[in-house]
Amino acid sequence: MAWCGTFSSTDDGLPYIGPWSGRKRMFFALGYGGNGITFSMIAAQLIKNKLKGIKDERENVFGFER
Repeated sequence: MAWCGTFSSTDDGLPYIGPWSGRKRMFFALGYGGNGITFSMIAAQLIKNKLKGIKDERENVFGFER
């Protein structure tokens, strides 16, 4: 029996959260590894705000364009 747990990280240690260019109806929360509890809550808040049309300054920190 074998198993695998893929673990990724980004160059700056922060996850990517938000929509990807050209995929307006898809939202991503990627690469939050060991800080998953904190970053998954931030991801939920960011995605909720995006769906409601609320500007969230954290988009600049966690977005794909950083």
